[in-house]
Amino acid sequence: MRIQPIFFANPVYYAQDEFMADAGAMETLIRESLPTGAECQPSITLYTQAEVDAYLASDRAVSPLLVVMSGATQRWVLSVAKAAKQSLLWWYFPGDGLFAAASEQLIGKIAAKNALPAVMDCWAHLRNRQVDLEKVFDENSLRQQLQRLAAQAKIRATRLLIIGYTQQWVVSASVDERKLEDRLGIQSVHIGLEELFAEYGKIPQDETVRAFVGQYLQTAAACREPSHQQVADAYRLYLALKVLLERYAANALAISCFSLVKQLGVTSCLALSLLNDDSRFVAACEGDLDAAVSMAVGKAVTGRPVFMGNPVYHLNNTLDIVHCTAPRKLTGEADLPYTVRSHHETGVSVAQRIEAPTPLTATVFRIGNEFSEATLFAAELIGNPDEDTCRTQFRFRIDSTQKRLTESLGCHHLVIFGDYVEELRAVLSGPLGIPVR
Repeated sequence: MRIQPIFFANPVYYAQDEFMADAGAMETLIRESLPTGAECQPSITLYTQAEVDAYLASDRAVSPLLVVMSGATQRWVLSVAKAAKQSLLWWYFPGDGLFAAASEQLIGKIAAKNALPAVMDCWAHLRNRQVDLEKVFDENSLRQQLQRLAAQAKIRATRLLIIGYTQQWVVSASVDERKLEDRLGIQSVHIGLEELFAEYGKIPQDETVRAFVGQYLQTAAACREPSHQQVADAYRLYLALKVLLERYAANALAISCFSLVKQLGVTSCLALSLLNDDSRFVAACEGDLDAAVSMAVGKAVTGRPVFMGNPVYHLNNTLDIVHCTAPRKLTGEADLPYTVRSHHETGVSVAQRIEAPTPLTATVFRIGNEFSEATLFAAELIGNPDEDTCRTQFRFRIDSTQKRLTESLGCHHLVIFGDYVEELRAVLSGPLGIPVR
């Protein structure tokens, strides 16, 4: 994510040469505080109303980092922040020892020029008016907020391909695609299953397919029901879905998978697993738009694959989350152990049983209620049951079954391995404006 420092000072407090020198010193401090990989554009100094007007009239494709260096700059700062999609505001903590002595001395000088009241003024005004603004003050805060901005950009760049319709039994999922764009800025395109069937028919069973089948079955712990041909057909479906994602410039997918298997005899479980293991895509089954959007947000924030599943709550404060579409790279780059199985509900085609090591911290969440609310909580993986249900089964210890049932927003729950509760909460309740229950 690209940022650009913009320094503000009023001639009442600063001679121009002195302002330029101190702004240069502050820029050095900020650049030294940037995390590795951050892209920082050359800075801008704004000292007069004419300079502010010229800046506002220019093309701006970066997020400004607003650095207030004196009082009497509030209206300039407000105009720049309101013209941007999102901004960062540099905050001062004078005397708190965040930086070396020379930098602390400079911060004290800036504080003496009434910068701190101006910063507080701008912060309160902009936040009260729901302007997208976050404060930064050191390397750690810069890293967190740059990650948030990058996640926000990825979410806004999401384009969802909907194939078929939400399965009729998924009654707790949102179905209004217009609200998806209005509330989150996520565009969607809707096509019928027939287009997928046609594309699937064009995918040959060539050496690429045969090589995948051989490698996939060789590295599996076991293959219980599916034949080589069924694995080949499931992989051909994955290739067909990738063609359609490219055709429609989409990076997210929701597919009515039960309608698919009924007509084609091939499940999408393996295809969705492979797509979710790819850093570029997310893919949800049963046409669940809530799940697809939740997965897009989760992956944008964490960079991790997301698992969607059915919840099975227990009175002893444990929760099973089960499905047949689990990604294999849920805990990192290496594949988790997997067994090749048939699809649980239909007994045909290909699914996977994934097992993860225990104990393992996880984050469980979901966006729902027409994309207007979210649930979010931490959990601990304590087992991989093997009951007569969907093939991948994760059992978690949670804080309270009754609390989580009361706050639930729908059937499918989303899982990311790792503790990302605060990161997700910051993005959901901040720039996305989605309150967390």
